[in-house]
Amino acid sequence: MMASMLKGSFDFNLFRAIEVFAAVVETRHVTQAAQMLGITQSAASQHLKNLETALGVSLIDRNIRPIELTRAGVALHRRSIAILSEVEELRSDVRRLNSAPLPLLRIAMLASIATTLAPALSVLARDGFNVPELSLYAGLATDHINLLRARKADLAVTSSEMFEVEGLIRFPIMTEKFVLVTPKGFAGDVGDIHKLSKKLPFVRFSRETPVGMRIDQHLSRLRIEIPRGMDGDRSSVVMAPVANGMGFTILTPTLLIDGLAEGMEIGVHPLPFAGFSRSLKLVARERELGEIPEAFARRSAEVLSETITRRLPQLAPDYCTIDI
Repeated sequence: MMASMLKGSFDFNLFRAIEVFAAVVETRHVTQAAQMLGITQSAASQHLKNLETALGVSLIDRNIRPIELTRAGVALHRRSIAILSEVEELRSDVRRLNSAPLPLLRIAMLASIATTLAPALSVLARDGFNVPELSLYAGLATDHINLLRARKADLAVTSSEMFEVEGLIRFPIMTEKFVLVTPKGFAGDVGDIHKLSKKLPFVRFSRETPVGMRIDQHLSRLRIEIPRGMDGDRSSVVMAPVANGMGFTILTPTLLIDGLAEGMEIGVHPLPFAGFSRSLKLVARERELGEIPEAFARRSAEVLSETITRRLPQLAPDYCTIDI
């Protein structure tokens, strides 16, 4: 009887419609919500229309940009979060009941440490959890948010807290301090950032990257203005000019790993002003992967610590602290 009532009242995919509605509320744009869920804008709009028709109310005010909710929309949004959470818990419980191993694990990683972590995490997936297939993604922290939202990644080794995404669990990996990086053997004054910037141009991460924004914000707080020389969106791209004597930069130990592996030679010094740091963590969806996230966070911490100790012994442990 209940099944026939639901079919009569909601002759469409009710759960998908609620999922689309929740995504629209989160992004405040139908187009962005559609992209997040991997569907067309017209399909997302149709899901919203079907939901409003079935409930007999308007859920969003289409005369305001960005989108604002009606009173009914606000009420539904509160319930929709609970509904979607319950469905995710149901999915998780069903997976746990299934004795077969996880068929595929998708891991997003910061580009600067992806090649360092990939072998160890692949072994852990295969030998520790009997996962037969692994998909690895390397990119920026902002890429990881989109991958987890779209369910194209199961976990991410990242520098972002991702507080804007609900239903995530976080495992700390490492806290690392930023350092001053110069060409190897540079004989100039590294105790005064302004004198240094007159000798060498500042090679920095671009403002569009999380690292670039972090560095710019810190320098701004300290009222330090350094002329922009060159910028790049990857650590090895930033390091290369420095290793070739063309500038200096500000990076963290893990951001130096790839360039050192490629044979770049640099000098590393304490910052000549108040220091700052960033944290690396593993982020995954709650109640979906059992012991896997914590195990992968612990293994990531071990590998990164070992790599930094080997390649940058002068920085460990003062500039890198294992958090897990």
